Amino acid sequence: RTAHGLSLPFRLVSPSRMRSVLLAALFAGAEALAGAARAPALARGGAPAMAAVPVAKFDGAAAGEEAVELRVAKAGAYLVHRKVVAEQANMRLGTAKAKTRMEVRGGGRKPYQQKGTGRARRGSSRSPLLVGGGVSFGPRGVGKARYALKMNKKEKRLAISTALMSAVGKMTVVEDLDTHFAAPKTKDMKAFLERVDVDTDGRQSTLILTKDRHENTYLSARNIPYLTLSTLDNINARDILKAKKVLVASSALAEIKDRYSA
Repeated sequence: RTAHGLSLPFRLVSPSRMRSVLLAALFAGAEALAGAARAPALARGGAPAMAAVPVAKFDGAAAGEEAVELRVAKAGAYLVHRKVVAEQANMRLGTAKAKTRMEVRGGGRKPYQQKGTGRARRGSSRSPLLVGGGVSFGPRGVGKARYALKMNKKEKRLAISTALMSAVGKMTVVEDLDTHFAAPKTKDMKAFLERVDVDTDGRQSTLILTKDRHENTYLSARNIPYLTLSTLDNINARDILKAKKVLVASSALAEIKDRYSA
């Protein structure tokens, strides 16, 4: 009870007791921060995930399964979306260019006299305010730098790894195609796609991943509009997500495991 006769809803604490309580809270906060710092970086970088992918021979016969274990981002959808947006933005050439009033042909003569017409004063008919005039803030054709988006190297690798793991349900491991295409033959490539259950009549979007470029394999696949043949040097998340069927050569899968595994 105070000097004015009021009763307080709490009990007064001595200064020494208050100091001990504050020190205990401070030490607890420091221990929590230290525990967060000691936590492994795997939670931010991505946790490994494992799946079994069917293996097929060149003639289409089943040859068992292959275990695939790659890193998956914790916020996978967000990271893969950023990668796709960056890929599409970096594909733009940035060659669009609009002319300013200085570059548009004509407009050298004063359109009408300065006074007496009741209209606004003008010195050129190529003003950005007029039809047929220049553009004030249009594109200037500065090239790719205008639209380029940057991602960190680790982010890009994790986005590709996450996209590959999201495609295991539509993925099939096949033999290396280099030895089976001694000459460029589109008919042979289409027959191979049919043997590995690709809907060629429905023009099912298909992606084939190979470790290195092989000229005859590339020429055999070039004229099939729904087929994308890509090496690991040019792998991108957009093609992986767009494809309804993903065929991975055995040598490419070994490289993928070495590059993107946990």
